[in-house]
Amino acid sequence: MLLTIGDLVEEILIQLRTEPRRGADTLVRSARLRGGSAANVAAMIAESGGAVRFVGQTGDDTIGHVLADDLRDRGVDAEISHLGGTGVTVTTVGRGGRSRLVDRGASAKITVIDDSVLDEVRQIYLPASVFAVDPLASAMDPVLAMIRERRIPLVLGAPGSADLEEIGGDAFRELVQALEPDAVILNRAEHRALGCDPRDPLSGAHLTIVTSGARPTLVLTDRDGESVPVTPVDGIRDRTGAGDGFIAGFMMSRRTGADGVAASHAGHRVAARVLGQLGPTIGRR
Repeated sequence: MLLTIGDLVEEILIQLRTEPRRGADTLVRSARLRGGSAANVAAMIAESGGAVRFVGQTGDDTIGHVLADDLRDRGVDAEISHLGGTGVTVTTVGRGGRSRLVDRGASAKITVIDDSVLDEVRQIYLPASVFAVDPLASAMDPVLAMIRERRIPLVLGAPGSADLEEIGGDAFRELVQALEPDAVILNRAEHRALGCDPRDPLSGAHLTIVTSGARPTLVLTDRDGESVPVTPVDGIRDRTGAGDGFIAGFMMSRRTGADGVAASHAGHRVAARVLGQLGPTIGRR
């Protein structure tokens, strides 16, 4: 079984047709989706038929319970507590770019994670956001100790810009060195923000995987690097969750013993399926 720990929030996607006008109404298109990298990865692995457990917290409100029930409906073993208010991410798309407004809400306020979450777990994905703020960051310390003790393969997601401000680049690199993960998966901007040259691996990681949208993905080790081409995708509907789709595909492939190149190809295939859907999903089984 694969374990993910992290955020489960509501994501509101807003497509801007025109520049917002101050003091006046602006017509947009919108959709309400599931957000949170850990939850998205768990959902897509479950949709692919994999065994996966998600540990997180939402608010004790209607949307929090709806999001939790949706994960369970997709086949996720969801260990979710409910307290306070559910977080929300507002993503605006259009007018030359994509931007996000993030309120993690209850997701970052977990105080204790029970040892039993590691029962039957053979692989783990942790987004960098779990290390960004307390109390969740402190609650992760005993979990990390157990992961190391049991030598469970671990994949880390890289910090986005907001998480990087909280964690710090040097501290994240030290974390990678300490945890010695199977892989760190990050995009080109995140790789650069950590002070890395284009083909620099992160010290301590067995694999450093650098994605770049439609451009080739780099698979880097301390010894060498390989470039993995991305097959062009037609009929893109929405880009939300494509990066999480890559992570899901990569991890499922690594679980079968695939090397970094083959696992990256698998990640591309799942990401391509996500691009054809609205939101972070490959479609119901």
